[in-house]
Amino acid sequence: MANIDSQKLRRQLLTLYNKYHVPPMKVQYTEQSISAADCSDAIDQITDHLLQSTKKKLRQEVAQAFKQSEDPEIPYFAVIMDIMQFMNEFVGDSHTVELIFVRVNNEVARRKLELDKKTYYSDKQWTSEVSEGAIQQLRDAGTERDYILLVDKLLETLSTSVNDQEIGIARIRLLNIVRKHTQHELKDV
Repeated sequence: MANIDSQKLRRQLLTLYNKYHVPPMKVQYTEQSISAADCSDAIDQITDHLLQSTKKKLRQEVAQAFKQSEDPEIPYFAVIMDIMQFMNEFVGDSHTVELIFVRVNNEVARRKLELDKKTYYSDKQWTSEVSEGAIQQLRDAGTERDYILLVDKLLETLSTSVNDQEIGIARIRLLNIVRKHTQHELKDV
């Protein structure tokens, strides 16, 4: 039988619980003497308690990493029609919006293709055939990341002709359009 200073043990266990941000166990070890077998059982109980709580927290952190990394596909025409409608209202000239949109759409499709294929295309390599293929890929498999980039490029183009407050409002409205069409599958993980 080993003699135990229960106050010292309690302080050291509370230090461990605080170190790992775990609520203390309700079981108190107040006995003056304890057998080696009982001590081993108590150590296993406390370790299991610490690991269980830590495991839950780690699982939540890993799940959050997956949720934040999710890049769901968004149906192209639904989101683009809403973005175009907003841009027509915001700019007021549908012809200007179409010209801006063609250029920005091409930039986003190029960036998507480069990221997906992990290949850089020089201006010489970026032919109309490659461009058409990239735009078709954007239409078929455009993701939230791609449409956020589209919003950023649209606002970058507009930033020369409107003030920062209007750009801020447009950013919020355009990102809300993208989010409206986004379906996250991992939100309940």
